[in-house]
Amino acid sequence: MIEFKQIKWNSTVNLIVLFIIGLLLLIFPIESLNIACYLIASMLMLAGAAYIYRVVKKRALETNEDLISIVISIAAIAISITIFVDPTWVIRAINSIIGLFLIINSSLNIVSLLKFRKDRTTSWWIFLVLTSIVLILGILVIINPEFLAKIVVRLEGATLVIDTLLTMILSYKVNKLLEYKDEKKVIKEIKVD
Repeated sequence: MIEFKQIKWNSTVNLIVLFIIGLLLLIFPIESLNIACYLIASMLMLAGAAYIYRVVKKRALETNEDLISIVISIAAIAISITIFVDPTWVIRAINSIIGLFLIINSSLNIVSLLKFRKDRTTSWWIFLVLTSIVLILGILVIINPEFLAKIVVRLEGATLVIDTLLTMILSYKVNKLLEYKDEKKVIKEIKVD
């Protein structure tokens, strides 16, 4: 019984933490991404510094792999410093690549859809409208890279909030079911006596 209570307590704490993280992602999307960038930069810096320390401690570059690893470690430290200076460049770079992909792909799709129009294919215009919306979204992502980041992070936050609420409801239902089964067992034992 003690283990069950401990599991229940741990699950409750986990749900509360996930719920709070979900709310933070939902309310503060860019700030949450910045914190994630700082964490990634910290890990890069620590990993690079740790490897350099190991090589320096040996006091020798024994192989070409050691030299290459030192160069990669220095690059990792340099990247982490640039992330610390401006974490938003990571967000902008990733979203710009996604935006460029959306623009190129939807442009090619529009060209294909216009060929369907010439062949009098039915409902080609529905796909043209949808593809045009994707094209516009791609342009918006290029113009304002934080646009996509805010949407995605808010969706992640909303998903975490919904998931934790559903898990809490399910946990409540399971507890009620267990209580009901225990009551039924006690009543059955009383009738037998």
